[in-house]
Amino acid sequence: MLVHPGPADPQRVQVVPCRAHPLQLQLAPGLPLDRAVVEAVEAAGFDAAWLWLQDLRCTRLSYVIPAPPPGDGRVAFYSDTHLLDDRPRIVAAGLHLGHGPAGPVLHAHGLWTEAEGALRMGHLRPEATLLSEGAEVTGWGLDGAAFHRAPDAETGFDLFSPYAMPRQRQGGLPARLVRLRPHQGLGDSVRHLAGPQTRHVAGLGSLIGTSFADAPDLPGPATEILILGRDGQDLRIASVGIEGRVGQGLLAPANPVCITAELLLIDGG
Repeated sequence: MLVHPGPADPQRVQVVPCRAHPLQLQLAPGLPLDRAVVEAVEAAGFDAAWLWLQDLRCTRLSYVIPAPPPGDGRVAFYSDTHLLDDRPRIVAAGLHLGHGPAGPVLHAHGLWTEAEGALRMGHLRPEATLLSEGAEVTGWGLDGAAFHRAPDAETGFDLFSPYAMPRQRQGGLPARLVRLRPHQGLGDSVRHLAGPQTRHVAGLGSLIGTSFADAPDLPGPATEILILGRDGQDLRIASVGIEGRVGQGLLAPANPVCITAELLLIDGG
């Protein structure tokens, strides 16, 4: 079991109810992706959201992948930045738009390619990624809760946690923002949280290595993951490890969280 540098927080699973409103947004070309997302979401009347990005053409795409521990007590870190500038394309990515001390913050994981290149995956750097053309994206605008990024004593990273916010509008579907802390089983936690009413499970995070039920495993100590959907009660995910190898498939039962998992459960619709 990985040992994090700070004291374990007694609240291992955080759940905050909210309302989710379906979004269909147009992202402007030529802007850094974080600015394009924030402007589109704010124009729709929200300041927190989950968005799904598919088949987005870029001028430049920047990302990092997991890296070995940095030697300061933290159990994993990020690689140097990888830059793609030969007609990169975001194949599929998911992002949480939340808040930080200085304003809006994005957390995005996804899959991408370069022209004629192999499929790659990682933690997107949206401030250094530029869209080459306008793009339509879908997702959920959130009302009544949002992710806020702040220093996390347990892991030594700045991380998202869900917080209740005043409701600003009527309607929407019942939903929950969820954070899982280290060593919580991702699949088991989702099965426990999701009921017959849960129609959608979205999110991203990191695992202590990724074990698939139908694909080769990826070794730890850390792998980044993106939830692609559900097959029955099982999560279908994409994952990348320290070596940059990408895996996709059904999540096996034993998959504990490494640093965090940030989820949105939609209970209706």
